[in-house]
Amino acid sequence: CKVNVTDDDSVDAGFEKARAANGQERILVNCAGIGNAIKTASRSKEDGSIKHFPMDAFKFVIEVNLIGTFRCIAKSAAGMLTLDPLADGDRGAMVNTASVAAEDGQIGQAAYSASKGGVVGMTLPIARDLSREGIRVNTILPGIFDTPLLAGAPPQVRDALGAMVPHPPRLGMPDEYAKLALCMIETGYFNGEDVRLDGGIRMAPR
Repeated sequence: CKVNVTDDDSVDAGFEKARAANGQERILVNCAGIGNAIKTASRSKEDGSIKHFPMDAFKFVIEVNLIGTFRCIAKSAAGMLTLDPLADGDRGAMVNTASVAAEDGQIGQAAYSASKGGVVGMTLPIARDLSREGIRVNTILPGIFDTPLLAGAPPQVRDALGAMVPHPPRLGMPDEYAKLALCMIETGYFNGEDVRLDGGIRMAPR
């Protein structure tokens, strides 16, 4: 289902199509996200001119990463409320994707870090909102992962990024994210948590 998470109608249509094929979902994994790298304010080395972070670029990252995540949560939760609880009392489980940048934002990541910090900040309140309805909510904070974004990077860049990780000194793999998401979904006592998945890295300023 092709969905634009910044658009209510698009998200509604995506859920409608998925539910028509599979029934009302009990699992939601939020992983749509974008980023940019722009300093809050900077001076040109060429001519000394000064510019600041364009507000439209800041707002768009927030709209996709934070508001888009909440939009999908709210609409999925409303659907899950129509279901009978399972034997353990669960109606559903949700996993959000933040980033280690929520805690270790680098230079140029003000918008990205703010958006991912917002996802972390709303995890517990939403888990509390939905607790009496049997819907659990958790968030993963990935570190440097081998995603399509990095697939086109030169090998020396990928190797250098992996070497920054304390252990294991490599990029994270998608199946490692999937295993943690599955653990959060299947473990009934896992609720309201934000968990780093990063090989122990703490991001430097740049």
